[in-house]
Amino acid sequence: MSKFEKRVTQWLAMDDPGLLRRTIDYFWFFRFNKGLANITFWGMVGWVSRFATTASAPAIMHFVYKRVTLFEALIASLALFILFSINSFVERWLQRKSSIVEAASAETWVRIGDLISSVKSSATPAAERDGSITATLGVIEGYARKVTRSPKGDISVSLALYDGRSTSSMKIKHRNPGNERPIGRTVKQLDKVLGHIACRDGHARVVNDLKYFGRDAMFSPTHSSLNYRSMLLVPITSTREDRVKGFISIDCATPYGFYGNRGKELVVICEPLIDHIQEQC
Repeated sequence: MSKFEKRVTQWLAMDDPGLLRRTIDYFWFFRFNKGLANITFWGMVGWVSRFATTASAPAIMHFVYKRVTLFEALIASLALFILFSINSFVERWLQRKSSIVEAASAETWVRIGDLISSVKSSATPAAERDGSITATLGVIEGYARKVTRSPKGDISVSLALYDGRSTSSMKIKHRNPGNERPIGRTVKQLDKVLGHIACRDGHARVVNDLKYFGRDAMFSPTHSSLNYRSMLLVPITSTREDRVKGFISIDCATPYGFYGNRGKELVVICEPLIDHIQEQC
């Protein structure tokens, strides 16, 4: 059994991943989603150089002017280190927060879902169903940005459907408005597409990080650029034909974008929107 197959088996059966796995997952969630995502080697070099400049005063006072003892210089440097670290973290947090356009409140999104679900699918002319699905994916994108605190472009919402009653061929039929990724392409390597696997399982699934599944998962099914690391996969069942017809994929550029309650909240709030899409399929 390959690494990909082992990880897929664990993924599908992971009701309780255990304390160690939960700890690791939370660490990576914090690393990528709590203001530490931009920490790199050269970023640390820059941070150290700025701190050295800030903390040079106590050293100069001790080694050059002999005004303070070595112990006093070390205490002053430690205090400056703590203050400088807090200031740097707050700056990154404020910069991340200010770069994200806040969406409407959760209650507003619920009302949008209620409004859409109140419109029966029969009220949508067949010629306008594609536009209705695309618009609904755009609403899902907006709320996914709010939940994941992602800027425009970091969230992609797609609808992949099987070709007819066959489950051996699938195409990307719709994407959210403004999405530049291709539409209409046949999904390649279907046996390794996690959305297809989620369809066979029949349940919504969160992928915290594609890298967890190894190299076999690190590809774009449509042979476009792979610009996402985490996903929320929701199987779609046709209400008219009572069978799984495909899946909605909500992709996030940041690993662990849907970790914990984020994925659950997104599924619950978007349930009326997902139902609307299912009625249109």
